[in-house]
Amino acid sequence: MASNTGVRPRFRRSAKNFAKLNHSPRMGRFAITSHFHRKVAQLSNASAFPLLAAFLPQNFWPWVYDYLKFVFTPKFPFPFYDPAGNQGVYPISPLTPGAPIKIAIAGDWGTGTEEAHIIAGLMSPQDPDLKPDFTIHLGDVYYVGDEAEIEENCLGKSSATYLGVTWPLGTQGSFSLNGNHEMYANGKAYFTKFLPVLGIRGSQGGQVASFFSLETEWWRILGVDTGYNSIGIPILSQIPGISAIPCVGGNCRLESALIQWLRNIVKPKENVKATLLLSHHQYFSAFGDQAYTKPARQLLEFFPTQEVVWIWGHEHRQAFYGKYRMDGGITAYGRCVGHGGMPVEIAHPTSARFPLQFYDLRSHMLPDSASVGQNGFVKITLDQSVLRLDYRDIDNKSLLVEEFTAMAQGALRHHLVYVAQPGLTPWPPKQTSSA
Repeated sequence: MASNTGVRPRFRRSAKNFAKLNHSPRMGRFAITSHFHRKVAQLSNASAFPLLAAFLPQNFWPWVYDYLKFVFTPKFPFPFYDPAGNQGVYPISPLTPGAPIKIAIAGDWGTGTEEAHIIAGLMSPQDPDLKPDFTIHLGDVYYVGDEAEIEENCLGKSSATYLGVTWPLGTQGSFSLNGNHEMYANGKAYFTKFLPVLGIRGSQGGQVASFFSLETEWWRILGVDTGYNSIGIPILSQIPGISAIPCVGGNCRLESALIQWLRNIVKPKENVKATLLLSHHQYFSAFGDQAYTKPARQLLEFFPTQEVVWIWGHEHRQAFYGKYRMDGGITAYGRCVGHGGMPVEIAHPTSARFPLQFYDLRSHMLPDSASVGQNGFVKITLDQSVLRLDYRDIDNKSLLVEEFTAMAQGALRHHLVYVAQPGLTPWPPKQTSSA
């Protein structure tokens, strides 16, 4: 993995508190940030990309600036599908008959760092190992997803300071979910600059809305927007503790237009299929981060008894959970993959309530002695009834491979194929006998 550097951590107690702010505003690349990046780069080797250390929690205060620029601007109107046109449900198939459909997924990728650049290369159609038909981003373009950051961190437009990084487009298409960071700049750049270049290749208008369904005979890949209602009351919603007060922090509620789309267009209860659900925010977390349960309760209408595979980002880590259902919510096999481009958090779980099975505790040191985890992505193949998920790190090392087989009425059969040893940490820890 390419090396990076950073600023020596200070005020560790404050940094620990700010580490909870995965959904906090960060400042865009204005003069102070660029100056910070240049100074850090001068201490090591000059970098063509922003340094990973610039996104560490202890550098919180300079990041506030861009959030304040947008904090009192109204949200961009929520786009939805035209009933007479593109309705957001896409039948998908392999380009070569009989071949599996290949999909690459990354979360929290849009930093423009060298790590993000490497992950994009591994997900690219030019990569001989993958060549995905589709690529999907789970959301978050940093720091606030404004126009300049979308252009530099996603569309490959270089600035006077850095080389741009380009989100890889699949051979058949690409999609992106909405994250909380895109909404710090009210979502306008995400909806008007990024989505138009995505969608099914060759179709007019790009990705029309921030939700979609990709469907085969056996499987439905359903992307929902938990970012649009993730912000809450300006400023107050970004303060730890206060943000957890009802009506203060965002609850990630799914917009009514999305719910109506599910009822009238997708119709999961009438057209039952095994489902891979994608969102930016987590349903639950064993690491002390906030649980966003509102979407799971809204989705119960459509999956009252059916289990789903649910992949999310937001937390900057990789973690795997067993089957779980929160009161009033759907039943899901949860997978957190928010480790595409941000500094990956290294922590042990703090709660035994949730059925955590594996998590990635591997780390490496930045030159300033800050310790971060390994970035990565997910390689997916859909071969008729079998959904195969291969979780890979930034060195393209396979860490865990699992399969879900679609059964009658959308039921799932799970098979754990491979776990790297050493690699992922099992939970709970294995007990060792004493002599």
